[in-house]
Amino acid sequence: MKQTILNAVIQTLENELVRQARANVQSNAGAAFSAVGAEKQRDTTGFEAAFLAKGYANHVQQLQRQLDELKAMPIEDFSGQEIDIGAIAEVDLDGETDLYMLLNCGGGTEVTVEGRTVTVITPESPLGSKLMGNIEAGFVELPSGLEGIILQVF
Repeated sequence: MKQTILNAVIQTLENELVRQARANVQSNAGAAFSAVGAEKQRDTTGFEAAFLAKGYANHVQQLQRQLDELKAMPIEDFSGQEIDIGAIAEVDLDGETDLYMLLNCGGGTEVTVEGRTVTVITPESPLGSKLMGNIEAGFVELPSGLEGIILQVF
């Protein structure tokens, strides 16, 4: 199941990469058109479009690096071990049970596998930082006041 979840996350991020790459191409075209069509000295449309294009290009590069990292990541079983990058944790937070996969990237990405929604969290997130190093049956308390228990780690 873990490989299937990771594959779904990779597919979701690859779709985002394609979307960002298209946006980059469109902003580059807009920057070139705006620069040629500038009518006044203070017309900053071309500059703004170029700035946007650079942001998209940086994001595309960042996404590609993240995808390369995910594709190379070994699948490990964290049963009975401390939670670390690559672990999936089933957590009950105030009576609501959810699945979380701890990864270095893709935070907030949600995928549905075998009828269950899995949310990607990163070590920098409030929940991710509380889960890191914890084990099954461990308690977590978030800064928001939510309290929970780790039901299962795999």
